[in-house]
Formats: sequence, C-alpha cells, structure tokens
Amino acid sequence: MMKSSWLTSFRRVRTQSWAFASLVCVSTCCGSLANADDAPKQSAPAKTESQTPATEMQSLFDGKSLSGWTNPYEWGKTEVVDGEIHLTADKKFFLVTEKVFHDYEFEGEVKLPEGKSNSGFMARGQVKPNEVFGYQAEADPTDRRWSGGLYDERRRQWLNPLWDQPEAQAAFDRDRWNRYRIRCVGNHLQFFINDVPTTDYFDPVDLSGRVGLQHHGEKGQTYRFRNLKVRNLGSHEWKPLFDGKSLDGWETVGGGTWTVVDGILQGRASSEANEPNGMLYSKHPMTDGTYRIEYRFKKGDSGFFVRSEITENKPFVKGVQCEIDNSDEVGGLYQTGGAGWLVRPLHYLETGFPKDRHAVVNRHWKQAREGLQLDKKPVTSGDDETPWNMMTVSVHGKRIVVHLNDCLAVDHVVEDLADSGVIALQLHGNQDLEVDFRKVEMLVPTSEE
Repeated sequence: MMKSSWLTSFRRVRTQSWAFASLVCVSTCCGSLANADDAPKQSAPAKTESQTPATEMQSLFDGKSLSGWTNPYEWGKTEVVDGEIHLTADKKFFLVTEKVFHDYEFEGEVKLPEGKSNSGFMARGQVKPNEVFGYQAEADPTDRRWSGGLYDERRRQWLNPLWDQPEAQAAFDRDRWNRYRIRCVGNHLQFFINDVPTTDYFDPVDLSGRVGLQHHGEKGQTYRFRNLKVRNLGSHEWKPLFDGKSLDGWETVGGGTWTVVDGILQGRASSEANEPNGMLYSKHPMTDGTYRIEYRFKKGDSGFFVRSEITENKPFVKGVQCEIDNSDEVGGLYQTGGAGWLVRPLHYLETGFPKDRHAVVNRHWKQAREGLQLDKKPVTSGDDETPWNMMTVSVHGKRIVVHLNDCLAVDHVVEDLADSGVIALQLHGNQDLEVDFRKVEMLVPTSEE
C-alpha cells in the first residue's frame, strides 16, 4: 500500500507466466517453476498488466434495453435514455449484471450529475437481496479526488485511497464522461481512468462476482453510464501443494521434525534438543505466485519463505520470510541472511492513509489477529481452542503482499529479492515449538475441460 508499492511499483512489477509442473499433483499454475528439467527457459519481461489468453470484447449493454442486468434492491429507478443507462434514487443502490464474472477486463463510461454526487463501478460485486458488497472502483468528484481508488463496499472500506497520489488523482475530470478500465486476474486488481493507472492491488477475498453500476443515494440525482463491455480472461482456483497425506514434493533440512497426522502437517522442535533451525522446502524453485496457508500456532516461532535459497550452513536458508508467530509482528517481512526486519505489519498506514482512516484499518487488523475473517467468524472450526489462521502471500516481481485473515499486513517492494527460489516453512531452533499447517495452496489458472 506504500507509494513505493503502488504507482511506482505498478510500472516496474514484472510478471512471468510459465508452465508449472506441480509440487503435489498441480498441472498448471499462476506462478512459475524455475530451472527444473522440464521448465522452459527464462522468458522476456512481461508487460505490467497480468497476461492471460483473452476473448474479444463483448457488449454488456445493447443501448436499447436492460437485458442482462438486474436490480437486487426494492428501490431505485433504472431506465435507458438515448443509448445510456440512467439511475435515479433517493438512497444507495446498484444495478448489476445477471452474469457472474471471474477473470475479466471491463470498460465503461460514467457521467456524474452536477452538485453533490458519488458513484463507481463494482468489480466482482457480491449480491444479496437489497445488498451489494465488495470491490468498487470509486468515482469521487470531491476535493480529495479519490476517483479510481479501491473501496471495499460494506466490508473493509478504503483499501487504496488515492491520498497524496497526484498523478492518479488528476485522471478523473468532473465535467466530462470518464472511461474506466478494470482488470481482475486471479487476486490482482487493476483500475485505469482515461488510460491513467489508478489502482494496482492484490487481494485474496473474491475471485468472482458481478459488474455493477452505483447510485450513491443523493436524492433526485441521475447517474449516466454508457459503452459498457467486457472481455473474458478465464478464471483461477486454489490448488494444494500439500496433499494432506505425505511430504511428497518437499524436502527437509536442519532440526525439528515434520510429520503428517490426520491430514495436518505438524512442525515440532524442542529447546532441550538444542537443534538449529529446521526447514521444509519445495523441491523446485518458484518465481511469481500467490500462496495461501492455514496454520495454528501454539508456541514458538515460524515463517513462510518465498524465493529463498537453501544453504549448507546454519540457518540453512537465505531469503525473505513472512513471520508466523503469536506476536504483533505476524505477517511482517524478515530477510534472513540479509537486512533483517524489512517491514512490520501496517507499515503502509503512515504514507498510504490519512490519519482519519487509520482507526478502521486498525480495527480490522485487531479482528484478524484474533483469528477472525471479514464475517467475524473463525477461519474454520478446530478440535481445540487454538484458532486457525489464514495467511495469503502474493509475490510478483519484487513486490510481496501479505494478508492475515483477509486484512492487509504488508505491501512492500524488496529490491534485492531473488528472481527465483524455493518456498519453505520454518521451525525456529533452540525453542519449544508447536505449529500446524492444514493447507498450503497456490492460486492457479483453472484447467479447461
């Protein structure tokens, strides 16, 4: 969320999509396997935007009717006027597509009325009777000029406020039609206004949803939309890297023990054993990818390493880890064999959010630290009182984004991050340690039947 991780890194993030031979029975991946015998050679740098096979742009609005659209609310006036969709209401509502989209690119234009107004396009909107929630590309004509920022409707509120981002803030013109372009590929969300990039965000919560048009609820105001179209870019799904039965696809080094009991990967270490750090690492190195792990922590210190190197000497690893423990530093980035602590959780608040928005983020972080997700429910029920937690780690180019229970912990560019390396789970040595992993997954393109 830092500016160094937002618009600056937006222009330098380099994604690489190679075929991936599974660590554990996964045939295709969003990430990459490097230097394996069956992997292709290093590809040329990819474009900034996520690259996915695309279909042709299809119209979402025929200019004559609202075919393919629905109003899930009991209020709100919708009509077609001169090839435009007009929304009028006295309180907030959304007109949404009947179709659910997964990975896609959307284009549409919006014209705000004079006077007090606010609108936006829903990206992967979630729909219930009289309720739409989820990602929104904001249309904000106020003096703060946050149009094109990412707002999480009815959930976490602002994820990317365009605070102190002048280039993005200047993209929206209050007095004209403004063209939005939205790309959703896997957990990567990208927004553009009039061809200016405004949001580049990785978020693990929604991989599908509806396109939506917002009326913010200003009494008597009419919002106008036109030229709405979409291109299908496929879909993504989570695939296991741990099969729940064995350590196939993984190697161990160092102290401690790794065992699989009743589908749970158990990591154990003892201070009495006086052993060094222990590592469970992937047999093959990886490049770009998004990973999701479910863990519960009883005592000790652990971590999830990305693009790291296994070494012959203690501590047997060199690279960047996402901290896993019971402290306030969980989800922070630590570089073993390098700079040490890189960033701690919520580092982005001071430079990415105005002061009056800090409390909301801190409230969601407190909830996440308690093992609760957005719906304030546990990740899943366990067999004891120790909560399970879900950590999602996205590694693309030099950028690492970490979420804990759907709350952003870290968004940081690591300039000396290796181009490839193993992923690994750590047992910190010389301590009593108990940590369990129930899932280790990777976000991959959905295989076509």
